[in-house]
Amino acid sequence: MTYINPCKLKVLLFLIFFAIMRESCGQSRTYHHPASNSSSYRITGMHTLSMHTRDTNTVVSIYRFLKDRLKLPVYYTPVTIGARKYAGIYAGNMVLEPCGPYDNRHYATDDFRAIFYGVNFSVNDSLDYFNEVLNDRNISHQVNKGSIYIRDSLLSHENIFTALYEIQDKNNRDSLRHRLNSSADGPGIEYISEIEIGYGNEINLLKWKEYLAPLEFEHDVCRINNSLQIRFERDKINEVRSITFKVKSLNKARQYFKDNSIKFCDSVKLIRLDPDEVFGLTVLIE
Repeated sequence: MTYINPCKLKVLLFLIFFAIMRESCGQSRTYHHPASNSSSYRITGMHTLSMHTRDTNTVVSIYRFLKDRLKLPVYYTPVTIGARKYAGIYAGNMVLEPCGPYDNRHYATDDFRAIFYGVNFSVNDSLDYFNEVLNDRNISHQVNKGSIYIRDSLLSHENIFTALYEIQDKNNRDSLRHRLNSSADGPGIEYISEIEIGYGNEINLLKWKEYLAPLEFEHDVCRINNSLQIRFERDKINEVRSITFKVKSLNKARQYFKDNSIKFCDSVKLIRLDPDEVFGLTVLIE
């Protein structure tokens, strides 16, 4: 039997204990909040889809069309800030916000009354963690109070801008959604089921995939949540090409449009509102 000096044993046990504690402390220093990991970063829905207009009168006209003709609830009434006017309508799963004019903004096309412009997502966690993830992904951005503007030219470019927002009025949105779902007026709109985005080249599409990850793409369609998907289509410029409203009944919506003299083009599974009715925008009903 080998004899071990008690003093040496104490020193050996101390060294072992010290090594364990140092390793433990090292691990605690490298711990990160789960949301700072890219796999926990989540875009959960659409906060606001803005529409830029050429003049303030068009802001009011779009607001009235959405409110009075499509019977969508008011998020906020038209307000004037400086030379611009803004208004908000709740569409079941996002706010539609006509605003303008932006005379200092350079657009890829000039011949429009209104265009869909701001694709502003809602997020699942504090924006501090999204800031970390965007830095890791090398996506240029600007952190503001309650939002992050994406400045990367492969995403916010030409006729489109994108940002991340915290939802700070969930109860109000839930109330407006309940009012919309329980209403018997109008064409029976439930929510916006699809936003179609045009992209200029494959590099743009790859950047969108990086930005929206870990949300997955299937045939260039990204499912944001149970009610909304984004379809990406190759185009000459980067822009939102169309939106699609989901209605309770396509037949009832058809009849409503006929009864209220709202012009549209019809097919078996889809209605397209006449562009003249919607200020040159492409608005589909399914």
